Amino acid sequence: MADQITHPPRLSDLQLQITQAQTQAKMDLLERTNERLTSHLQAIFDGIGRNEQVELVYPGGELVLITKARPRRAGEGGE
Repeated sequence: MADQITHPPRLSDLQLQITQAQTQAKMDLLERTNERLTSHLQAIFDGIGRNEQVELVYPGGELVLITKARPRRAGEGGE
């Protein structure tokens, strides 16, 4: 009995599969990034809401402190 050999996939089909896999990988990465950033923002807002000081650390190591500001009165600027 002869071996059954299937026809190789078309190059266009392989290119489509590659494009679809790249698109899915990008979507997965963006969804994970969005979840992480949403969590970070929630932590910032929650901390400020509890009157806590929130520390933002930049990649270079610079530290920026965020605190809840008191409401300004008329004539104090910022309007």
